[in-house]
Amino acid sequence: MANMAIQNKSECEAQEQADKTSLILKSRRHSTPINIPVNEVGAGQGDAREIMLNKQDIPEIKAEVPAAPKGLRQKLRAIPGVGYALAWCQAFLFLPRNRFQNEVALTNLQRQIDSLQLQLRNQEQKFLQLEEQKLAIRLEKYDALDIGSRLMELDRLHIGRQLRSMNLMIRAGLQNGTKQIEQAVAVTAEPASSVISASTSQPVAKVASDFDQDQFYLEFEALFRGSRADIKERLNVYLPYLAHISKQAKDERKLVIDVGCGRGEWLELLDEQGIPAMGVDMNFSMVNACLDQGFLCRHADAIAYLREQPAGSIGAVTGFQIIEHLPFEQLIALFDAAHHALCPGGVIIFETPNPENLKVGACNFYFDPTHLHPIVPQVAEFMARQRGFTHAEILRLHPYPDDHLLHGGTEVEALLNKELFGAQDYAVIGRK
Repeated sequence: MANMAIQNKSECEAQEQADKTSLILKSRRHSTPINIPVNEVGAGQGDAREIMLNKQDIPEIKAEVPAAPKGLRQKLRAIPGVGYALAWCQAFLFLPRNRFQNEVALTNLQRQIDSLQLQLRNQEQKFLQLEEQKLAIRLEKYDALDIGSRLMELDRLHIGRQLRSMNLMIRAGLQNGTKQIEQAVAVTAEPASSVISASTSQPVAKVASDFDQDQFYLEFEALFRGSRADIKERLNVYLPYLAHISKQAKDERKLVIDVGCGRGEWLELLDEQGIPAMGVDMNFSMVNACLDQGFLCRHADAIAYLREQPAGSIGAVTGFQIIEHLPFEQLIALFDAAHHALCPGGVIIFETPNPENLKVGACNFYFDPTHLHPIVPQVAEFMARQRGFTHAEILRLHPYPDDHLLHGGTEVEALLNKELFGAQDYAVIGRK
């Protein structure tokens, strides 16, 4: 009986351990499988098995939760063919909603683009305002120098030392004024953004280049135009046309404005004759060269400067080797500005290369790389008359020396002398 009780007890414990093992295996079906060693029970103890497990390998046993039943939509999608068609139908039904969502996204993106464009326009407007402020500062500083009013006082000044001393005063004022303007612009110009700061860090009028066009043209004239003595000798021919000024009393003589004055040979010649004169040039090097010699000169646009003068206040307007540099519209504007500034009886003298000379028209005219095109003498005379000068004439000048001419006496040689070795320059002279 004792042996039977012990055997029944072992079988019950083995069955209980087998049930626990089954529950453990079910609870850990998603984990790493457990290798459970199985030992058969000796003979006389039936088919019972003893399972050896460590305590740390037995997790907490939880009751298994049954899965939720599938809905109708999941069941239909599980059907082959029907589920595929159902998915397409759903996509077709949701197409308007998806399209609406895309349109909303595009609208929001367009609003962002419009906002960025508005910010860019605001930055551009700030940049333009900054440039206007800089220009206003420059104009105010130049007006403060009062150069224009002091120049017009020349009509009541004596010629000589007073003119030269005043010229030096004006030059000193120009240099000081330029420094003051640069300092004021540097302090006032606060960039609206880093982009504007980078674009305005250098003056607009200056270009980052090693080429100095003003100095280039100064050296070019020194090589190709001739010496100062030669130029003054050539210009003597124009002095009789200024007799209406030289005959006046010294304190009543009208000012002569020489546009494109260059190195100042004409200014020097007029100064020796006691005729008040002032040069106007856009070339800084030329203006400084004239100021160094004590001649009155101003860096400015000649057409704009003549327009600024009181009507009828100037005795003569001259320009030597200048009109061939101007486009047609500016050439007409120069005639009109000179007519405005000249007093009754005032004179214009504009000298230019003569294209009637075949060597000049075909070759010599193009020595100067800044020349645009030659002007036929008859056209220049017509311009003067058409723009209001009642008297206009052409003065042909500077033929080749005799050693260039052909002396055979034939008609062919005479024609060649005229066409090849005739006047190299001419001047259109008009009177108001």
